[in-house]
Amino acid sequence: MTPARQHQTGAAVIVAMLVVALAAMTASSFMFRTQVEWRRMENLVDVGQARWALRGGQEWGASVLRDDAANSNVDHPDEAWATRLPPVETEGYRLWGWIEDQEGRFNLNNLVTDGAVDTDQQAMFTRLLKALRLPESLAASVVDWLDADHVPLGEDSAESPHYDGRLPPYRAANRTLISVNELRQVKGMDDKTLDRLRPFVTALPSHTGINVNTARAEVLAALVVGLDVDAAYAMVARRDHGYYRHAQDFQLALPQGLNAPADMVAVSSQYFLVHARIRRDRLVLGNQALYRRQGTSFPTLIWRMDI
Repeated sequence: MTPARQHQTGAAVIVAMLVVALAAMTASSFMFRTQVEWRRMENLVDVGQARWALRGGQEWGASVLRDDAANSNVDHPDEAWATRLPPVETEGYRLWGWIEDQEGRFNLNNLVTDGAVDTDQQAMFTRLLKALRLPESLAASVVDWLDADHVPLGEDSAESPHYDGRLPPYRAANRTLISVNELRQVKGMDDKTLDRLRPFVTALPSHTGINVNTARAEVLAALVVGLDVDAAYAMVARRDHGYYRHAQDFQLALPQGLNAPADMVAVSSQYFLVHARIRRDRLVLGNQALYRRQGTSFPTLIWRMDI
C-alpha cells in the first residue's frame, strides 16, 4: 500500500472513530436529559401527592376542632386539639401536624378599628413590648402602619413619606394585616425583633380577646395593667393545674387590686392555626392553614400558605 493510501485509510479510521464517539456522546446526553426529565416528572408527581396529603392533614385539624366544639365550650392546653398528631404513614409519606390557638396571642389588628387608633389596645401592645424587652416605640410604628391617616404618632414612628425614602420605596399599608410577616416592613423592625415577637402576636381578620387559658405569661402581663411578668408566670404555673372555666375565674385569680378589661378576657377561641408537615426521602414540605370555628359547624378556612 502506498504512503498516500495508508494516510487516507488512517484518516478514514480517525473520522469513523470520531463519528462513533460523537454518536455515543449524543446518546449519553440524550439518556441523561431523559433521566433528568423523568426525575423531574417524578418530583412533580411526588410534590402534587404530598400537597394533597397536606390538605388531608389540614382536614384532620379542622375535624378535631369541630369535635372539640361539640364537647366543650372552653379551650385549654389539655384538650385533644392541643395534642400533636404523631407521625403517620400515608401513601409512602410520613405526615404529622399540630394546632395552635391564635387567641392566646395579642391580635395586632385590634390596634385599629375602622381606620382609627384604639388607644387601649395600643397601650396593651406597648406593655407586651415592655414585657418582651423590645423597644416600646414599635407600638406607634405598627399603629401608623395600620391606621388610615398619614400623620405619624410620634418622632420614632413613621408614615408613607418615611418609607418612600427607602430602596426600593414603598408605602405604609394603611390597612389590617393578613400575616405577621408584614411587620418586616415596619420602621424599627428587624428579623431578630420579629422572631422575638412572633410567638406572642397574631393577625386575625376580626377583633378578638385573649384566651387566658392558652396565653403566655407575657401576654397576660400585657392584658392586665399592673401585673408584672413574674406574677404572670406564677399564674400560668397555677393554671397548669386547673384551667379557667369562666372569665370571672381569671379575674378572681388576679393579685388583689388588679382587674383585666372584661371585654378582653376569654376562655374559648374561634381562630386556630393548623400546621402540617410531610416527608418522603429528601422531599420535605409543609403548610399552615388559619381556620375560624363558629359553633359546632365545620370550621371555615380563612387562608392557606405553603412553607
